[in-house]
Amino acid sequence: MAAIITPVAWIGIIILIFGVYQQIKKSKGKAAFPKPWIIILAGFLVSWISAFALVEPSEKVVTKVDKKQEQKVAKEKEAKLKQEETEKQEEAEKQAAEEKQKQEEADRLAEEQRKQEEADRLAEEQRRQEEADRLAEEQRKQEEAARVAEEQRKQEETARLAEEQEQPANVYYKNCDAARAAGAAPIRMGEPGYGKHLDRDGDGIGCDK
Repeated sequence: MAAIITPVAWIGIIILIFGVYQQIKKSKGKAAFPKPWIIILAGFLVSWISAFALVEPSEKVVTKVDKKQEQKVAKEKEAKLKQEETEKQEEAEKQAAEEKQKQEEADRLAEEQRKQEEADRLAEEQRRQEEADRLAEEQRKQEEAARVAEEQRKQEETARLAEEQEQPANVYYKNCDAARAAGAAPIRMGEPGYGKHLDRDGDGIGCDK
């Protein structure tokens, strides 16, 4: 379009110059067109119309260029927004993964602590049970020792009584010197050899002095 309009504009300018030239010749009284102003007006109109015809497509071209530029900028903005959205999504996923890892680590530590506490509790219960068993065993041994000692005492007492019963009932000591010589002093009431002649103070024990 511009290639067709440009020569037309030049033609208009040439007509305009030619009209001015004829006007100058007319003013000098030389042969010329009778009305050179018509030529000037025609050249001016041709140039003016050509100029407007040239400007309009230029504006259209500029508008198309601007639209393409705007579309390019819009696409760049859209691509940038998509990239930012992708980066935000990746960051969110990364944070979520880190949070999940932290939670799993916290759960693992909590489980280990629970197991350790359970092991400590079982160990403490076992220690208490062992201590209770030890004390019970010591008490049983003490009771067994006391029982054995009591049985031994009873056996000794039984043996002593049996020995006393085996001694002759008709033992007689003339005096305390004889009782002491026999190893029987002091003699209690009811024991073999006791006699009132040996218990002068009457306290039930003979040869106690």
